[in-house]
Amino acid sequence: MRLIKAAFMHSVIAASLITAPLAASAFGIGLQPTTVEIDVEPGDRQRQVINIGNVHTEDRIALTLGLADWSLDEKGQIKLSPPGDSDQSASDWVRFSPAFVELDPGETEQVIVDKAATMRVAREGDYRFALIASTILPESREGQSGVWKKYQIASLFYLTMGDAVSTPQVKGADLTKREDGMTLIEVDIENTGTAHARLRGDDTDPVTIPIANLVVLDDATRTYRIPVEEDLPTNPSLELTLENIFAPQANSGNIQLPVFESELSFEEATLLNKLDGGDESSVE
Repeated sequence: MRLIKAAFMHSVIAASLITAPLAASAFGIGLQPTTVEIDVEPGDRQRQVINIGNVHTEDRIALTLGLADWSLDEKGQIKLSPPGDSDQSASDWVRFSPAFVELDPGETEQVIVDKAATMRVAREGDYRFALIASTILPESREGQSGVWKKYQIASLFYLTMGDAVSTPQVKGADLTKREDGMTLIEVDIENTGTAHARLRGDDTDPVTIPIANLVVLDDATRTYRIPVEEDLPTNPSLELTLENIFAPQANSGNIQLPVFESELSFEEATLLNKLDGGDESSVE
């Protein structure tokens, strides 16, 4: 039996998103940082600088800035909602300036984000908000004119309050296939804590299937799908060695998860593929 090793490699979460199905760079805007993780206490005041730039070589672009709540669905896709909609919302704690920017080609501007946590909170743990930059651009379609499309890019903020804990656990793994025949390893992860988990793997061993970093929000479950480019042997197995590098309950901030081992089978995954169409989650 051949062993498949998969490692979760750490990098900053890709927080750029758009309402149209294109990469953020496709409409020429750069936003840094895309993710901000901050420990806060009741009444804390902190300031963050966000740099927004126009990477076009010819086009001037106008952007409207605003706030939103955000979460991740079970496949890791970002979901935006109006500010204040979520129990984890920190939107009311935030003020930012400016609210509108126009950038010449190559120009960069700073957005100042001031955060003032309330003195009283209903619970300890993660609070979240997103700073959204939006623009509307014309879209070229054959035989049509006057078509415009809205694009958005975001910086995602995690504000972790008080004695928070993150407790991720791998619950299961199996194989599935997309309609195009691509094999996927499907990993189910649950975090019953009050703070998000950010997972990475031990990269001292050769990595057969490299994976970008994986966030599991607090009190949430997530299914992570790993594309397998190579042919699998008969009766493969999976070993996951994961480290939670956002563990506020530990002085080091890191906690090693128990090694997860599982034989992989298509038996259960076949039904799942029929139900959800077999689309893998985006790598963050």
